[in-house]
Amino acid sequence: MTAVFIESNTTGSGMLAFSRAGRLGFPAVLATADPGRYAGLAETGVPVVACDTNSPDTLAAELRAAVRHISGVVTTSEFYAVTVARVAAELALPGNEPGAVARCRDKGRLRETLAASALPAPAFELVRPGDDVDHLVASALSRISLPCVVKPVDDTGSYDVLLCATAAEVTGQCRRILATHTNVRGQATARTALIESYLDGPEYSMEMLSHGSRHRCVGVTAKRVTAPPHFVERGHVFPAQLSPHAQQTLTQTAADALSAVGITAGVTHLEMKLIEGLGYVVEINPRPAGGMIPEVVARSCGFDLLEAHLRAALGLAPPPVPERCTPAGVAFLLMQRSGGLLREVAGTADALAIPGVDAVTITAVRGAAIRAARSSYDRFGYVLAHAETHADLDSVLARALGLLRPVFHTEPIGAP
Repeated sequence: MTAVFIESNTTGSGMLAFSRAGRLGFPAVLATADPGRYAGLAETGVPVVACDTNSPDTLAAELRAAVRHISGVVTTSEFYAVTVARVAAELALPGNEPGAVARCRDKGRLRETLAASALPAPAFELVRPGDDVDHLVASALSRISLPCVVKPVDDTGSYDVLLCATAAEVTGQCRRILATHTNVRGQATARTALIESYLDGPEYSMEMLSHGSRHRCVGVTAKRVTAPPHFVERGHVFPAQLSPHAQQTLTQTAADALSAVGITAGVTHLEMKLIEGLGYVVEINPRPAGGMIPEVVARSCGFDLLEAHLRAALGLAPPPVPERCTPAGVAFLLMQRSGGLLREVAGTADALAIPGVDAVTITAVRGAAIRAARSSYDRFGYVLAHAETHADLDSVLARALGLLRPVFHTEPIGAP
């Protein structure tokens, strides 16, 4: 009785999920092309199957030969969600239909699916390899007002997402995306750019739990992002402060979107915006939230998103959703300007001593190059906290961040 992880997040929820599987009675096995990618993997004691996880056509057979009694396959990595769905289907294990997951992973297909279902959606255009980029951009901008957003259809963590103010910027960003052949996991990219109207409104994420045709909302996260043009997530607060009507609008739209794409099992993380009383789906992630949101939710209401995700993959009954939540949140360390090579982050002990602060974690190693934040990959630490009220939580997080001071090397590392 084994839970096979096909790759995982390299930080945060990735390592935590292994222990959650064991707690459910299904020891974890990690299938990976690069065990060295996972800091702390050896300490978990999780067995490793070394294989080419970027070859889904042969992966099911490899896993069947290497692991006995597979009860479910799962991942916490966005990049392997479709692979997991394909392997689960081939091995007749629980999971979502591969096409449903693919419709979520490809933001272009998602836009087409939601538009066909008459759900609120921005105007959009897709630019693919072989297209006349100049002509297609000119045509798109006759329908889509500037500024507009340009992004790859198949990446994550705000990578290469850009708010473009001019046609030249749109064209340049499209060409940049079309010229990118592989992602950070060495997978071939779709090399397709999505141009879409800029949805100017507050951003939320819906932490949803699906079982069959029923989609329940675990809760709504208020997402805090940096100013344009890059929209890097700088913090999350759970639960979001919303009117009952606004929460119902977001929840119903999220459920309708999940039905439209065909999701039937497990935890999903929908990024949404609320504009003039309507809920707009920005993207659907067919896995639990990243960005430490599972830890924030657990501190707020005791609900374990990772465990719920695993239960679905293992064919277990879904847990009940929480009824009461108190404010909890995470704030990330980011730089507005490039800082150089990191020597240390001072003030961690002082920040951790603030009442309500649960954790202060520095994720960058000594000597890491810290640049102005352009995606979630540029975050180099975080603070987790809880409080009785949202105002108190904001104060706690702001005080803790104010005490954390990155110190940079003034000379090359290793210099005498």
